[in-house]
Amino acid sequence: MNDIVIKKPAVYSPLQIGLGSFFGGPIAMTYFLWDNFRTLDKMPAARNTLAFGFLFIVALLVFTPMLPGELPAIAVQFIYSLVALQMAVTWQLRKDAITHSIRYCFHSNWRVLLFCIPFYFTWLGVCLLAAKIS
Repeated sequence: MNDIVIKKPAVYSPLQIGLGSFFGGPIAMTYFLWDNFRTLDKMPAARNTLAFGFLFIVALLVFTPMLPGELPAIAVQFIYSLVALQMAVTWQLRKDAITHSIRYCFHSNWRVLLFCIPFYFTWLGVCLLAAKIS
């Protein structure tokens, strides 16, 4: 009756970040990496993630139209998703480290999916707005 329940902070696994980035776009990539750094209490890295994520999004908007037409559009998405996955593996926690951790647990895959939907439509809106401006 008097059991103390300690809720462990949840983090995204590298695969969740990679798939979330692929299906949710670069805004989702930035959010998932930022949220993990924040949960891991690496605030300078979290701030850098927001800054570089913003610059990356601007660079995508500027340079993607300049890519050759033969390059499939999904290739860019695949590449930055792999980069996000590698960033999570290198600077955050690997899946096995989260599994064996007494301090952290995983976010639900459903959460990743539900976050991807608004992030994808936000990215789509930003792309359409940028296309209309240029």
